[in-house]
Amino acid sequence: MKHAVVAMLSAASIAPVAADEPRPTSCLIQPDRTVAVKPGPGRVVYCGIDLGSRTAKLSVLSMMKGRNASVRDERLCKRTLGMGALVFDSKTRTAGPLPEPALGHLIDTVREFQKICALDGGTIVAAGATQWARDATNIADVVARVKGETGVAFDVLSRSQEAEYSYSAASLNTAGRFVLDSGSNSFELAWQQKGATEMASITVEYGYVRAATNDLEPAADFSRGREAYQTRVRDLIEQDLAKLTPPTSLARLRALVGQGKLGADLIALGEDGAVVPLAVRGVLRNGTRGWVSDAKKYDEVLGGQPRKHDPSFGVMTAVPVRPAELTAYLRTIRPADFDTLKTDPVRGIYGQKALVVPLLVDLLLRELGATRLVIVPQEITTGHVLRKLAGG
Repeated sequence: MKHAVVAMLSAASIAPVAADEPRPTSCLIQPDRTVAVKPGPGRVVYCGIDLGSRTAKLSVLSMMKGRNASVRDERLCKRTLGMGALVFDSKTRTAGPLPEPALGHLIDTVREFQKICALDGGTIVAAGATQWARDATNIADVVARVKGETGVAFDVLSRSQEAEYSYSAASLNTAGRFVLDSGSNSFELAWQQKGATEMASITVEYGYVRAATNDLEPAADFSRGREAYQTRVRDLIEQDLAKLTPPTSLARLRALVGQGKLGADLIALGEDGAVVPLAVRGVLRNGTRGWVSDAKKYDEVLGGQPRKHDPSFGVMTAVPVRPAELTAYLRTIRPADFDTLKTDPVRGIYGQKALVVPLLVDLLLRELGATRLVIVPQEITTGHVLRKLAGG
């Protein structure tokens, strides 16, 4: 019921209303919040907080001091606060303030993250908020209240910062790659040509919650929802690419892939990227009973993916996804699956992501001429931490 209330707010008025108590924080990698992580000799622990539009996350990282390529996730904790839906009405595209009850939940969550970081022997070196914070009309007060009550001063990340940190986290500062950070209110595409010193990026304010609310969920069937979404999002991507200096396009980016100046891999990061192989490979299906519909079970599935070590990417969350797998998955979404994914409780746990993000990946792989989706476990917070440690 709690997930249903939060999710329904995306289609309702954003006038300040009482927010139900969010579900408790859950952690992956080291799920027991009373037991400290054990990073190993010579490794220093750092913590970063990502206040996302749907979920607040704590990343506990370790690395050999001064060696970025040695960065490793030790613990990831998350709590679904749904702040993006509370400050922005996806249907009317109207922004408003973060309600007082939700601000209280945010403060409590930051305090809890501080305690977990301290237990793990780490220091919070970076904290950032994404699209919801750019939308919220009372964000200055929110920043001040959080700092006053917790001591944590979080950055309201600009579009370019969000894309830069995503690229840094997913590529570990390796040029020649194309990175997708799929969020609930917006998504970022970032790339850096081989031999170039500058990264380029766009932020499209049409993440999976907004897309599901406007294109998929109102559609009579999945096929028509797919067509509506992919047509709209392709136009939005092209519009943002045309605004760059110099202007570019999906066709020009495809040409760079063909010339070898950009790799043929699309890299997605974090939990939102990890949903793609889980959905595509049927891991989120609960036998003959349909789809996993319990938040705890979903976390178990998410944390149970066998990670793969690769010399080019470090740790990968799963075996890369090929275009043929995506095509097969999209063809097998039947009316009953479509109804389940857009209805709570599945909708509020992961359903909107499982509908929209594979469609976005499918579109990008085709338009870019990319041959596979690579998923890495790092969140945007990793890039933010690395930048802060470098003095940025």
